[in-house]
Amino acid sequence: MNMVVNALNWFGKLPGPVMMFLLFLVINLILRIGIGKSVKAAFMYALGLFALSTFAFDVFLGTVAAVGDAMVANLGLTKTVVDFGSGVTPVILSNPIVVWAIPIGLALNILMLVFKLTKTLDVDLYNMLYFWGMPAVLVLTATGNVTFAVLSIVITGILTLKIADWSAPKIHAVLPQYQGLSFPYVYSAYYGPLAYWFNKLFDKVPFIRDSNITADAVKDRLGVLGEPGIIGFILGIVMGLLGGYSIPDALNTGIKLGAALYFVPLSTNILIQGLNETTSVLTEWVKRKFKDREIYIGLDGVVLAGMPENLAVGLLLVPIALLVSLILPWNTVLPIGMLSVGFILVAIFMPFFKMNILKGTIFCVVVVICELFIGQMMAPYFTEIAMGVGYAIPYDSVQITNAANWPNLICVKLFELIQELIS
Repeated sequence: MNMVVNALNWFGKLPGPVMMFLLFLVINLILRIGIGKSVKAAFMYALGLFALSTFAFDVFLGTVAAVGDAMVANLGLTKTVVDFGSGVTPVILSNPIVVWAIPIGLALNILMLVFKLTKTLDVDLYNMLYFWGMPAVLVLTATGNVTFAVLSIVITGILTLKIADWSAPKIHAVLPQYQGLSFPYVYSAYYGPLAYWFNKLFDKVPFIRDSNITADAVKDRLGVLGEPGIIGFILGIVMGLLGGYSIPDALNTGIKLGAALYFVPLSTNILIQGLNETTSVLTEWVKRKFKDREIYIGLDGVVLAGMPENLAVGLLLVPIALLVSLILPWNTVLPIGMLSVGFILVAIFMPFFKMNILKGTIFCVVVVICELFIGQMMAPYFTEIAMGVGYAIPYDSVQITNAANWPNLICVKLFELIQELIS
């Protein structure tokens, strides 16, 4: 048993590109693709993921996080709770129960496939570890009950796989290049159904319904000023100036964000190129094993994040999040975390608006309100975990939180209620 736990710990701590290279290499070899093709396909996927991580996370996320911090400081924004986003990762992964998300998640996924309860085969093990495991850590903190914590992994998995199944054909209809894939990415998957109903609401408003603000439409109307890289350049300069940057630093921020918006789509194409070999063979294998139905390969939502519209709306989410956090009278959360990962947050719901930037931007207000609510409700639990491992609370706040992941709220409140009823 210790060997299994140690192996899971070792695998869970690997860098993302290394983890996915090894995972896809093993899958490719099992599928008998051939050693040469297996290595190349796994390498191309890892290369695409590395490039995507570099430009989407190191450049885009890092730059937005820095300028977001500067805007908060320069504008004098303060709250008692700070949404630290991915900064809570070490806090979550420090709890041993999180490693059980992988074996429990894989077993659950296989059982659901066998009994025709899902169409998704989730191969994104890191997000299974982190996002399926996070509710378990929070439930264990809230109730002290290991059984409840394990059940929270199961509940998160079932809900996420079912939503991914439902969302996949609707995403394919708008983005056919992702045919055969689904996105059981907990962070943003839950906004797909909400976006579906809001799109129906938006279509009752003529101005919104008749708008056609996509990346191509903006580019056609504005010419060179409508190119994603230039849009990122301009928004980066504005954000830098709002953050009190000097003109050279603001220009540098604009160049970094412009570069990210230019290179992220190219990086996504490399990733998909490496994925094609695996998915085509895996799809054929799945069809032979499950002849009577369609099976989707489940991947990280960041695969969708490279679309120009997603990057643009993700940038616009920054001022929206700050403004909404100030306007809401009940809110105590400073939304630092969501500033830097907005482009991932919007990735899955944008296809429900047919990549319409206006609809996506308006919907961001709804998303921010939901995220702030989750963050405020979860703050006591994240703070307890952070203090338990000696984690410092940043930004002169009193509490820390992660304003993401609906299953966190669902599982914690459900099992707190159950514990209260049985005690």
